[in-house]
Amino acid sequence: MQLIHTDVQAELRAKFRTRIAPFVRRHAATLAADEQARFLKQFTPDPLELQDAIGFSDDPLREDDADIHPFPDVVHKYATKILYLTTDECPVYCRYCTRKRRTLLSQGHNQSRLADILAYLEQHPEINEVIFSGGDPLMLPVHDLFGRAQQFLAAPTVQFLRFHTRAATTAPGLFSENFFTALENLRRSHPQKLCTFVLHINTASEISDATRQIVQRLNHLGIRCYAQSVLLRGINDSSPVLTQLCLALARASIQPYYLHQLDRVTGSAHFEVADDEARRIYSELRLTLPVYLIPRLVRDSKHGKYPL
Repeated sequence: MQLIHTDVQAELRAKFRTRIAPFVRRHAATLAADEQARFLKQFTPDPLELQDAIGFSDDPLREDDADIHPFPDVVHKYATKILYLTTDECPVYCRYCTRKRRTLLSQGHNQSRLADILAYLEQHPEINEVIFSGGDPLMLPVHDLFGRAQQFLAAPTVQFLRFHTRAATTAPGLFSENFFTALENLRRSHPQKLCTFVLHINTASEISDATRQIVQRLNHLGIRCYAQSVLLRGINDSSPVLTQLCLALARASIQPYYLHQLDRVTGSAHFEVADDEARRIYSELRLTLPVYLIPRLVRDSKHGKYPL
């Protein structure tokens, strides 16, 4: 583990919050040294975060621009869906998080009245999907999380509800019995509407037995699970590592979905893989797997995702 000078540690703590869930440390201790290093590097403070880099900013996707930001916790950049930022809290703080300004820099979550957001949906009947993100929505108390979910699915125009979470690999205890009971009740209340989970997973070794059990229970409820990953220097920037990831996802009944090029957020330049190298790695990946196991390589932007 890298040793950081005390003054630099203090500066890092002052600038960015750090949180590593206890499960992460326990699981990391079971991994081989190289896998452990790749896993923990995603959440461990690094002095390189304090270096400024050209082209990197606190809001690289410009989510706070007024034309796509109708409420403090809502982003509406796609015509048919809204991103609902439920909380600034996470089981872990990924050092490359695109919402570092909300999570690692959070001074408190700015929550809108749910009635106001529901009224907005009435005014925009083209919106048919609500995506729960954050932070991590599973950090909310179960009754709060599913109380909000019930209200959104009760809206006649909302047909799809999506949960984005890191908890399946970092804090599986958040998928409690109360959680699954509430989720089952949600499904029974709205049987014609589709709920999905998108799990943030970057390496095969992150998938524990607990993760597999969670996915099995979600599948049992008729809920599909997808995985989004971020291409990260020193963590998964090779076709063999990504091949292992995609195979491990498939064996756990998780569909590879997106492989994101890094969002250029403040303090993350040391994770960036150049576009040409990313394309080369992806070309190699496409030669090793069936097409149905290959995630789409994309870059995100204010106006949506596009192929790299």
